Amino acid sequence: MSVRKKNLKILLVCIVNRNYGDSIIADCTEYLIRKALGKRADENSILRYKIDCGDLWQIQYADAVVFAGGGLLKYMQEEFYIHVCSIIEEAQRLGIPVFLNSVGVEGFNEEDERCTMLKSHVNYDCVKGITVRDDFELITEKYIERPGFRVKSVFDPAVWVKDVYCKPLTGDGTVGINVARANLFPDYGNSELDEEFMLEFWTDTVKLLEEHGYNWKVFTNGGKGDELFAEKLMGKIGHGEKLSAPTSADKLVENISGFSSVIALRMHACITASSLGIPCVGLVWNNKLRLWSHKINAEDLYIFPEKINADNVFNALVKAVEKKPVRIGFFKKYGVYRELKRFVGKYVRTRNIGCTGFSDKIFDVGLGGIQHRYKAPNSIDELERRLKDGSRFFEVDVRADIDGKAVCLNGWSEKNLRLLGIDPQSSDRRERSVEELRGCLLDGAFRMGGFDEAAELISKYRKVKVIIDVGLPPADLKEAFFGDIALILKKYGLDNDRTYIRLQREGDIKLWVQQDCFCKMIYFYPESGDTEEIKAKQKKAISVCKKYDIDYISLSEKNFTDETARIMKEKKLLPVVFSYEKLGDAAAAIERGAYLVGSFYYSSCYSKKLTAQAEK
Repeated sequence: MSVRKKNLKILLVCIVNRNYGDSIIADCTEYLIRKALGKRADENSILRYKIDCGDLWQIQYADAVVFAGGGLLKYMQEEFYIHVCSIIEEAQRLGIPVFLNSVGVEGFNEEDERCTMLKSHVNYDCVKGITVRDDFELITEKYIERPGFRVKSVFDPAVWVKDVYCKPLTGDGTVGINVARANLFPDYGNSELDEEFMLEFWTDTVKLLEEHGYNWKVFTNGGKGDELFAEKLMGKIGHGEKLSAPTSADKLVENISGFSSVIALRMHACITASSLGIPCVGLVWNNKLRLWSHKINAEDLYIFPEKINADNVFNALVKAVEKKPVRIGFFKKYGVYRELKRFVGKYVRTRNIGCTGFSDKIFDVGLGGIQHRYKAPNSIDELERRLKDGSRFFEVDVRADIDGKAVCLNGWSEKNLRLLGIDPQSSDRRERSVEELRGCLLDGAFRMGGFDEAAELISKYRKVKVIIDVGLPPADLKEAFFGDIALILKKYGLDNDRTYIRLQREGDIKLWVQQDCFCKMIYFYPESGDTEEIKAKQKKAISVCKKYDIDYISLSEKNFTDETARIMKEKKLLPVVFSYEKLGDAAAAIERGAYLVGSFYYSSCYSKKLTAQAEK
């Protein structure tokens, strides 16, 4: 039976990076929490918190903290221990229950203060339960000191991928070759399995597969280092196909579901394949893979470093294909769910802690940052997703294309052109046409477009507001550019007080006023400093605002000091502050006097859910 609670705010602590195995863990854990909450799951908020964001301010509003899972009880790699401890410490201070879900335990050394720090914190009273995906004996014998404390051995949450993603198996006989970064084995004590060795090994494996009539494709879990190695490998082999880097957990699962068998380095490529019923051979670079193979009774299909060669791996693949697929039955899967459900049912109550007026002042920078990876992508896809999710206040960077038409992009920089897949040297001008932009995907994943597309989407939602940041438009395109923006705003009924436009030069203000397009203007306030030049520029900015009857003035995060806040208040100007990575810093700016604040990652919708009080 499900728990059936409502008005809960559960902070789900996730590892966020380009390795989408960690995102699979988060998706599956969220699915299980919602399953535990039952028919009223939609009346609760599960808020994704990036483990290393340092935004502890958020925790005060949570009713519970759940660590989604992964290799968290470790101290020699990645330094997650610092963040695990700081989050638990804040929850302890506030009396908020914590659950560590399906964590990996990697090592113990009582002489290492990092390890003893972890040990101390997992024994805090606020920690109400821990489930362990591997090395159950180590955590119970070395870490836990509380008599009767509940620690259970469970499977990794990713064993639920079939239920979470519902991907049909479409394998056509192709073998998926899952590769990882060059120094993976050396970093875990196997220096002889370096980049040169792995390039030779994979090349020999491919030759053996081809000799026996197998098709193959290379893929990764998305990590940058993994992708670099994959490109080197394809160059060495000289033929064949590599799948594009996944840009979401959903896409990684889809990639794996398209194979008939898999040879994998990354743990969650192994778990996903096995959970989907796809034969899998794993290469053991870390103890967690050995423990996983033991858990599913498939030790013969996992190859240890000293035995990694093409013949051994190929023979294991043949064996994996011939024998019955590994089955992860319901009762094995159920343990992960059972313990989460017990925690939510027994310990989680609505604390009803919130604050008013905060979320209304937050706007989503660049149409919304994506996955803590892109700060201001200005993607039409992300705008559409956030609108459906409930976000209602956006900032959009609008630039002129080569003909002066307005496009959603934060500049035609060399970096942006490369992210769009455009050679910066292929034209005399950086600006390209809106048609070319529409044909591009940012970083191979996110749809881009003209400002008219964004305006049309926004116009369908009556209460949505938007700030248009035009940057510093080129002199020869400026007139056409401002004319196009005004035309679009009038066309979609946005030439009103729902819209703000941020301008940085007095000449741009004059040109914009000529468009006869009513929207609120925001003027740029130069960086603060002690030099006379800066002071003169700031004085001019204030006089420009007075001259053109502008009430709003924009500042950078570092520029919005106590002194500038005092000046703004004295001059009766409303500060609009760009842009914060932490909601805690945004809240401090509002307390200091900011009228509006921009958030790179956390949407206005997220902020509202986090700080909302329960309905009476």
